[in-house]
Amino acid sequence: MTRFAERVQVAVAASAVAVALAVGLNGGSGGTPVAAQDKDTPFAKKVPDPGCEYLGKGPSVKTAGDLSTGIAACELCHKPGGGGAKKFVDNYKSDEFVLLNESATWLEKDVHSQALETLKKPLGQQMQKLLGVSDGKPIPGYDVTKDVRCLTCHSADKSPLKRLEDKTFADFATNSGGVNCTVCHGMHEKWQSLHFKEPDQPGPIPWREMSPAYKWEMGMADLRNPVVKAMLCVSCHVGNPAEGKVVTHEMYAAGHPPLPPFELSSYMQAEPKHWGYPVESKSPAEPKLTYFHGLTDDKQMADKGADGRQQFWTPAARWKIFHFHPGKDESYLSRHLAVGVVAALRAEAQLIRADAERAAQPDADGMDFARFDCGACHHALENPSARQERGYGGFTPGRLTLRSATDVPAGIVAAHAAQIKAGGLAEKAQGFDGKWLAFRKAVAKKALGDPAGMRAAADDLITWCDGFLKVQSETADPLYTKEHADSLRKMIEQAVTDKAKVTDPDAAMTLAWAHQTLAREAGVVFPPAALKNLGEHIPLNVREEPYEATHAQFKRRMEKAAGFRVEPFLGAIRGLNGGK
Repeated sequence: MTRFAERVQVAVAASAVAVALAVGLNGGSGGTPVAAQDKDTPFAKKVPDPGCEYLGKGPSVKTAGDLSTGIAACELCHKPGGGGAKKFVDNYKSDEFVLLNESATWLEKDVHSQALETLKKPLGQQMQKLLGVSDGKPIPGYDVTKDVRCLTCHSADKSPLKRLEDKTFADFATNSGGVNCTVCHGMHEKWQSLHFKEPDQPGPIPWREMSPAYKWEMGMADLRNPVVKAMLCVSCHVGNPAEGKVVTHEMYAAGHPPLPPFELSSYMQAEPKHWGYPVESKSPAEPKLTYFHGLTDDKQMADKGADGRQQFWTPAARWKIFHFHPGKDESYLSRHLAVGVVAALRAEAQLIRADAERAAQPDADGMDFARFDCGACHHALENPSARQERGYGGFTPGRLTLRSATDVPAGIVAAHAAQIKAGGLAEKAQGFDGKWLAFRKAVAKKALGDPAGMRAAADDLITWCDGFLKVQSETADPLYTKEHADSLRKMIEQAVTDKAKVTDPDAAMTLAWAHQTLAREAGVVFPPAALKNLGEHIPLNVREEPYEATHAQFKRRMEKAAGFRVEPFLGAIRGLNGGK
C-alpha cells in the first residue's frame, strides 16, 4: 500500500460520514454555522503562519461573525446589471473605488471559478483512477472530488489550520463555486454586511476608509497589502503544509499539472482583471480606479484625528489605509514583484521543512520528490549537455536540486534590496546568499537531502524572509522609487539574458514574465514580431488570452517546456530587447 493510498483510505471513510451529516451551505451573505469545535476558538489560532505576526492577529469568530461562503449576495452589486450597483454608483461613485464587474469576470473568465469543476473533468477522473488504488485494488468509494487533499486548494476551506488528517468533506464549502470571492477576501459575514452600509450623513461609505486592522477584525483580508496578498496566493500556488495544501509527487505522476513558477506581479497582469490598480495608468486597456488618484497630500480625509483636527492624505496615511503610493513616487508592480518572490521562497522553504521533519522519522521513506526541481530528472538526455556545461555549483553532480525558479529571482530581489535604505530594507536584505548556500549544502549532502540540516537551514531562511516581508508590509516610505524600480528592471533584464540563470524553462519563464511586466509598467513597447518569436519558446505569461479552460493552457505550457532549449530562448529574449 502506498503512503498516498493509506491517507486516501482514511479520507474516504471520514468523507462518507461527513457527507451523511453535512448541512447545506448558505448561498447568500447570511452566516453558515461554525463547526462546534470552532465556536469559542479565536480565529487567530487558525490564521496561516502564526509566526508572521506582522500580518495581524486575524479576525476572531466573536468579532468576525459566522462563516459565510456563498456569493449570491455579491452578485447583486458586483455584476453588471446585478441591480444593486446603480444606487452606489449614483450616490457614492463606487465604480471609482471598485470596478463592480467582479462576479461576472470571475464567473466568465477566471479559472478560479472552475477550480472544483476541474476535478470532475477527464484529467481529474484519470487522477481518481490512478490514486484510488491500494495494493493493486481500487479503494472502495474513493472520489477525487471529496478528497480533502484536493479540496484544500480547489474549494473554500472553512478550517484552514485544522490538521489535514482531521479534515473531512464537511470542512469545505463545495456548494459555493470553487475558489470564490470569500476564499480570498474573507469568509465571515460581518464584513460582508458592513462593507455596503450607507453613511448616516453626507460623505463616502464608512467602510471605504476604515483601517485595515478594523476590516481584518471584521473578517476581511487586507488584500491591498502586497504581503498579505502574496502570502494568500502562494498558499495554493506554491503550497502551505500547515493548511494541508501540498502537491505530492504521486499527484504529479497521476497527472496533476506541474505548478508554474510563481511571481506575483506577472500573475496579477495575467489574471482577467476584476480589480484596478490604485496608481495612475496611461494604458487605455488598464482598468482605472480614479478615487485613489485624488488622494493627494492636500485632500482631506473623511474623519478627523483624535485631536479633532482635519486629517489629510499624507503618504503615511495612504499607505496605512490603502497600501499604495502614487506612480510618481513608487513603482506599484516592483514592490509586488519583490514581495511575491520572497513569499514564494518562504513557501518553498516551509514545504521542504515540513517534509524534512517527516522524512526524519524512523519509518519514513525519505523526502518527497516533488520538493525538488522537476527538471533534475525530467529533461532530455543530451550530449553535450547544457547542464554539464553550466556545472553544479561545486556540489555533487547528479544530486537532486532545488527549483531555480525560486532562488534565482529571490537572489536578484535580495541583491537589489541592499540598495534601498528606506525602512531598513537594506539591512534586512543582507545575508541571503549565505543562507541559500547553507540550504543547498543541506540538500546536496545526501542523495535526497539531509533532513536535519534541511530543517535548520529552512528555519534560517524563513526567518530571513519574515524580516524582509515585515519591512515591505509596515514601512510607509516608498521603497521602489523610479530610480530603484529602473535598477530592479535592469537587473532582471540582465538575468534573463544570462545563460547561467536560465538553464531550465521554469527559470526562463519567471524571469521573462517579470521582465515584461516591469518593462510595460515603465512604458516600454515591445515589437509584436519579437513577442511572437519569444512565444514560440515559452508562454508569454502564466495565462494567455483567450482565457479558455485550464487544460488547454497547461498543454501548451508543457509542450514548450518539453522543447525548451537555452540558446534559442536567449536569442528570442535578446530580440525582444533590441538584440541586447
